[in-house]
Order: sequence, then C-alpha cells, then structure tokens
Amino acid sequence: MMFQGMFRSKVKWASLSLVALSLAGLCSLYQVMFDVWMTAYPYANPTEWRARFYIRLTTTIVIGFLWSFVALWLFRQRHR
Repeated sequence: MMFQGMFRSKVKWASLSLVALSLAGLCSLYQVMFDVWMTAYPYANPTEWRARFYIRLTTTIVIGFLWSFVALWLFRQRHR
C-alpha cells in the first residue's frame, strides 16, 4: 500500500516536471532565436551575442534531453 502511494507521488511530480520543462524549453527556444537575430544585427556586438547563443543553445539541448527522459519514464510507468 505504501509503495503505491509513493508511485503515484513520483508520477505526479514527473508530470509536473514535464510541464515545467516544456515551458522552460519554449522560453529557451525564444532566447536562442533572439540571440541568432542579435548576432546578425549590424549594431550589436556579435562576439557577445554569439557567446550567449552557444550558452542558451546548450541549455535548450539539455532541457530537451531531460524532457525526453521524463516523457519516456512516464510512458513506461503508465504502460506497465
């Protein structure tokens, strides 16, 4: 009985983290696109914006991997 409650709690937190990671991914994608635009903007410092672009692109990729891992875990837990 105790394990079933722990399982439901894990699924609930995984679902909430999936929603949070989705929102974080959307914000991160917006930032990446803005950095690409600012890198091409003629009056901006392209070196600074390129560095920000690489940092935010890496963050977006990490969020994507975490989102995929949580989504796969939830899928496997619900289809046992």
